This record gives sequence, structure tokens and C-alpha cells, in this order.
Amino acid sequence: MLEELQNVLRAKGIPFHAEGNHIRCFPHVVNVAVQTGLAQLTDVDKTIYVDDSMNPEYQSALSNDVVAAARRLVSACRASGQRREDYLSTIREGNSTHAFGESIELPELELLRDVDTRWSSIFLMVDRVLTKTLNIFEAIARFLNDPKHDDLRCHALDQKQMQVLDEIRQFLQLPHVVQELLSAEMTPTLSQALPAYEKLLRGLKGMLAPGKLGKLAHGISASIDKLQEYLLRARPTRMYSLAMSTSDISCTTHSNVLILILTSVLNPTMKFQFLLDNWGATHVLDAEQWLRDAV
Repeated sequence: MLEELQNVLRAKGIPFHAEGNHIRCFPHVVNVAVQTGLAQLTDVDKTIYVDDSMNPEYQSALSNDVVAAARRLVSACRASGQRREDYLSTIREGNSTHAFGESIELPELELLRDVDTRWSSIFLMVDRVLTKTLNIFEAIARFLNDPKHDDLRCHALDQKQMQVLDEIRQFLQLPHVVQELLSAEMTPTLSQALPAYEKLLRGLKGMLAPGKLGKLAHGISASIDKLQEYLLRARPTRMYSLAMSTSDISCTTHSNVLILILTSVLNPTMKFQFLLDNWGATHVLDAEQWLRDAV
């Protein structure tokens, strides 16, 4: 579409660069990277765990797709209006009898389904199931142990599945937090997109350090590779560089209006520092030239 727009505009004498104006949706890219990593988690290669850190139970939970198991649990508990009401009744009854502990009162929160096209929905689903501070899983256990829900007990998660799911939640939390920070802004955030990619990459790589989430390395690495792929595609996009730059380089123009527009949308707190720190001198020179062309 952008290439067709480029042809139409250039035919009318209007400068337009298709690749330079291709801005990718940040939450979409993060979601694609997360989905790629999650898909890879079930493909466990025992040969990469030379320190035998991957015990058979942990490997089985990953190979059998513990996220899908959590999804089946949530779907079973929410399969009808009656079941949803029974689940909330379990919370109310537990609160009234102090079944969850003295002075502990669980909020009446429903379990959350994940939706492929909703950013962070898998994290939110898993996080709700595992929310220890709210004792949500205790409410789920009481709900499943009700005699009239005998047919649902097959969906209960065991302790090893819970452990693996908790580590997956830690993996998913970082992409969720990063994209939420950008989505929460009320001002243009294009200048923050590429730095956010870089911060997310550094955070994911940090998870591979000893004592972190090494058992999920194959999935986390797949997410890193996908993010790097999109980041390389984004570098030729001029709008990212313009948004992070500022018009303090030497240039000549007779259009004060154009200068006013540029300085009002560009981020003067970043200038070219991010490019210098992360891309190198060649890309900085390209960005400077793009800014000169723009003005």
C-alpha cells in the first residue's frame, strides 16, 4: 500500500518515501515476538541443558504446553453463566467462612480468557490464575473440589505445572510492562518505540543469565530473534530517526512554519544520542541527512 501511495504522490510531484514512512505497530510487534517464544517453548531440546537443569517433570510440563493447560482450565471454569456464577459464589462463601485465611477477603474477580488479537492477554490470563497475593488459585481449587464439578477436576494444575507456569509468567511480564508504558502515554510516543525495543531486548537477554529463567531459554531466545528481526526492518524508517532527533544541526530553510512544526513534534530530550549509543556513526549520518531533507 505504501509503495502504491509513493507512486501516486511522486507522479504528482510530492516527495514520499515508502520505506522511510513505514511505521510498525509496537504492541503488535511485541505480541508477535511473545507468540513466537511461546510456540517455541513446547519444542524442548534436552541436549541444550548440559547441566541437567531440565528435570523430566519440568520438561513434561513444557512439552505438553502448560499454557494450553491453563487455558483449558479457565475455559472450563467459564464455560457457562452458571459456572461463572458458581465460581464467584465459591469466593463469596470462602470469604464468609474465612476459608482463605483470617482477615483475608478475596475480590470477586472472574478468570480471564486470552484472545490472540489482544495484547498481553496470555499474560493477564496466567497472572490471574497464579495471583498468590489474592489467593485466587485457592478459590479455583475449592471450585474444582465441589462435588458438582467432578467433571472439571481433570483440568486442575499440579505443583510442577504451577511452577513452570509461574516462570512463564515472569517471562511474559516484561513485554507486558514495556508495551503498557507506551500505550499509557497521552502524547506521541514514536520517539520512544526504538528505545523501548532495545530495553525489551536487554531485559529478555538478562533472563538468560545464570539463576534466572534458563529453562525457558529456547523460547526467550526465539522472542529475542523475532524482535531483532523487526528492529532491523525498522532502522531504515526515517520517521523513527526524525522523531528522536532535533533540528539543532546546521540547515538552511526559508520556511519558519516548517521549522516550527518539526520542533514541536521531535523529541529534544533524545536528539541523536540513542542512535549514537545503539546504531553507530553510519546510521547517525544517515539520520542527520534525513533530517536535512525533511527541512
